[in-house]
Amino acid sequence: MTRVLLVQLPIPRQNFGRKTGNVPLGAACLKQAVHALSGVAVEILPESIVSYLADAALVEAIRDRRPDVLGFTVFNWNIERSLYVCEKIKETGGGPRIVFGGPEITPDNALPRAPQVDFRVHGEGEAVFRRLLSEPGFWANGSAAESAADIFRRAPSPYLSGWLEPEAQGLMLLETQRGCPYRCGFCYYNKSRAGLVFAEEEHLLRAVAWAVERRISEVYLLDPSLNARPRLKGLLAGIGRLNAEKRIRLFSEIRAEAIDETLADLLAAAGFTWFEIGLQSINPKALKIMNRPTRLDRFVQGAQRLKQRGITPSLDLIVGLPGDDLAGFMRSVDFVADHDLQNDIQVFPLSILPGTRFRRRKRELGLSFEAHPPYTVIATPTFTPEDFMLAYDYAEKRLDTVFFPLPDLDLSWRLAGGAGRNGPPDIRVGLGGRSYVAKLNLQGERPIVEIEGLAGCLTQPYQVLVGPTVRDPVYLKKVLAVLTAVNPFTPLEVVFFEPAELPATPELLTAVRLRRPHFLDGDLRFLFPRSGNRAVLFTVVSGARQPRFQGEMERQAYWWRRSALPSLEDLSEFAELDGILIDSALPPEEICAWQDRWGLPAAEQYHISFAEVGLQRRWLLLTCPDGYVEKAMAWQGV
Repeated sequence: MTRVLLVQLPIPRQNFGRKTGNVPLGAACLKQAVHALSGVAVEILPESIVSYLADAALVEAIRDRRPDVLGFTVFNWNIERSLYVCEKIKETGGGPRIVFGGPEITPDNALPRAPQVDFRVHGEGEAVFRRLLSEPGFWANGSAAESAADIFRRAPSPYLSGWLEPEAQGLMLLETQRGCPYRCGFCYYNKSRAGLVFAEEEHLLRAVAWAVERRISEVYLLDPSLNARPRLKGLLAGIGRLNAEKRIRLFSEIRAEAIDETLADLLAAAGFTWFEIGLQSINPKALKIMNRPTRLDRFVQGAQRLKQRGITPSLDLIVGLPGDDLAGFMRSVDFVADHDLQNDIQVFPLSILPGTRFRRRKRELGLSFEAHPPYTVIATPTFTPEDFMLAYDYAEKRLDTVFFPLPDLDLSWRLAGGAGRNGPPDIRVGLGGRSYVAKLNLQGERPIVEIEGLAGCLTQPYQVLVGPTVRDPVYLKKVLAVLTAVNPFTPLEVVFFEPAELPATPELLTAVRLRRPHFLDGDLRFLFPRSGNRAVLFTVVSGARQPRFQGEMERQAYWWRRSALPSLEDLSEFAELDGILIDSALPPEEICAWQDRWGLPAAEQYHISFAEVGLQRRWLLLTCPDGYVEKAMAWQGV
């Protein structure tokens, strides 16, 4: 029996329990494509495990399964971490055969051509995967590309076979087509296959019916442009009949120019509540260079038709496009604001992705960009590094938003019932039948050998909670070095409770052994030049009322230890700080009543956390219900 394990690593996050969107749909399609092969057993490492384990724990979870073949779906956010995990798996010699597939596997990308990777799949993977598992000699090719159009067209959604966990995040991903009719210079999607292929309508409607019956809350149609599908209106009418009670919310991408009144009505009737309608720029020169012709009048009409029906149009703007400059970008921002389309907007620096036309024309276009993922552009002939900062400053002010907020405030440290015999325990969570540490408690100087043991069972991300008696920076640097040495891709937060002196974060960062640059540095290299800093957050909790600790990736919260709970007026006293930790001896029932009364209005204005982990979990699920996975925050002892 050939044991196959398929893995997809998530986008790194800085709040444990946050939804990652890490749905291994590609792995499930591969499993479905080979399920009839004899002598093959395929397992997908569940997203409820793989999305929340630090590096060392993840490596151990893979080793425990002892696969003969190990497959990774790689994107720009996980390729370097995937390579590291494979290196650790094979470091003792032998190990499984390793195959890489996904958007990062392109002929011009040298990064996956590493010794620990035995095979690389370009484009669709189902047909190649079948050959790897049925033709042993096929591995010698090292790489391959083969159309899976017929397999995709006829295959039902892998959710129907139970190979995915929609309950993990309340989300179903549904492919209705592969390929893209557009040829935008910044995008690789249209190069992943020749031509378009569409899933059969019968299979799509069966999948939607399945989601409705199981009360899956969200279904995302993974189309680069839903409007490209032939007979789309008939499909929407069918979905509308199945989802007549609006049990599920649907999302997708569409060209706004294609939305007329009839199509807008059908989208609303089907249950769509959100569409990404990438604008990117209104600069004619930039639009021409990226090969994205846009009728701006029709774009606005389509976006407004969505808004009129309660569907959110989500716009994208890109900073640093060839042919654009700071003034042109500012005009694009003004265009969005003038047409009242800023309710859901994302602003990205341009990424020069492998396989794209921009990557191929980088010298001709004069593009300077980071060699590491996400390949962020640094400068163009018309965009200086300073222009990027000015562009974001202008966009945040004009659109009244913040594009790079600090992570959610979670300073909880205490289990219900108070501290243990030797002080507050580590806060653990159960994942896949095992116990992992999400909050490592340093109320005193614990032996380094003990820290070494804990480093192998951490979550992603994790926190180090430093009590006031831990004052030796040399000891703390040893702790951080030990934890990060075996978890070099895992974000972390270091929380200081009433420190005698403010922590010297530059000195502490010298001990942190994260791989640099970290993926989280990518979009912000022009703001955070110290490599690796974006993946490490430092927080001070104290009774100080004035801000003293608010530099790069630093924040300061007030420690509320009064007998009464705060009113909204009380909270306003600390508006200049980055948050408030409510640490109350009142019965949990009273604190829950306060959360129910003040939750949404308080959370809209202030960053609030609670000392007891169960109350903190309740608060996050109350104030950010679509942002967290309750099942993941299964604190042990709560």
